[in-house]
Amino acid sequence: MNNFDFVRLMAALMVLSGHQYALMFLLEPRPFGLVTMGTLGVLVFFVLSGYLVAQSWRRDPHPWRFAVRRFLRIWPGLGVVVVLTTFVVGPVFTEESLGAYFQDAQTWKYLEQLGLIQQPDLPGVFHGNVWSVVNGSLWTIPLEVRWYAILMVAGACGLLSARLRVPLLTVVVAYAFYMFVVFDVQRNPAAAYPKPGFGCEYGCFFCYGVVLFHWQSAWARRPLLLAACLGAMASVAAVLNYSYLALYLVLPFVVIWFGNRSTPWLSRAGRYGDLSYGIYIYAYLVQQSIIAVIGFRHGYALTLLISLLATLACAYASWHLVEKPALGLKHHLTAAGSADVTEGTSVSSATP
Repeated sequence: MNNFDFVRLMAALMVLSGHQYALMFLLEPRPFGLVTMGTLGVLVFFVLSGYLVAQSWRRDPHPWRFAVRRFLRIWPGLGVVVVLTTFVVGPVFTEESLGAYFQDAQTWKYLEQLGLIQQPDLPGVFHGNVWSVVNGSLWTIPLEVRWYAILMVAGACGLLSARLRVPLLTVVVAYAFYMFVVFDVQRNPAAAYPKPGFGCEYGCFFCYGVVLFHWQSAWARRPLLLAACLGAMASVAAVLNYSYLALYLVLPFVVIWFGNRSTPWLSRAGRYGDLSYGIYIYAYLVQQSIIAVIGFRHGYALTLLISLLATLACAYASWHLVEKPALGLKHHLTAAGSADVTEGTSVSSATP
């Protein structure tokens, strides 16, 4: 047993807690004075995803089976939440008449999210809230799936073999240097929310997770030495005013190192199921619904508690009724491809 279930759960709860501030028009905390709490949770998800999906590819490097596993991990849960949102939540909370709601083309366009096309709004839904976005957590799922595809293509081309791990490291380092130093994602207006380039650096964290998996035999022998080296480089980056680069250098290693450990109690975080994905895809929708009903008069803490309990119920149902049964189908792929049902996604992903 390891701590990965706990890390995923904490990342999902960070996103939920961070969104609660934004949805109540409160200033969201910024850990390290840099990224918001929700964004930090998403970054953790992308690191985990890169590491665990690379592990899945190594276990069975077959493109078709790999793609099917990713589909079974992402789409069943996503499909249910999108359909429920369109045909249950939308009609309940819309300011339009039911006839007008279902005649509006925007209602049916929302279903395009099943094809990973972002559609944030439904007609008349949550228009009395601070933000009218129905489920702001779903936009990172297409981004994560894109990196699944990149990893699959790289693996199919033989670029993830053990003998090429030095070139892999070189490419990932060069990509990160471009993103954090040349493009300067920390200060570049093109990467600011809600610009199209927002979140473009998330792929760096995914790739870092991939590299940590492929180099694990090396760093696992002397993790403290690598931690010291990364800490020193991060300190230099921070002094040079590249704080985001400093976070990038340290965060993924800490996440994967801690995830691989087996800590009493924490390693049993998944005993009721892997609720992290369900929390991620339902939390924003639940929070918007609760705010639409009770407003802001109860304050952050109580509204967060109500949202958390409702989201946990949805996540529990999603895991046991949708996600786990879907993942069970992986065992029909072949013996070589039957992996642990908790492997795979971080999120979707993950949204800040």
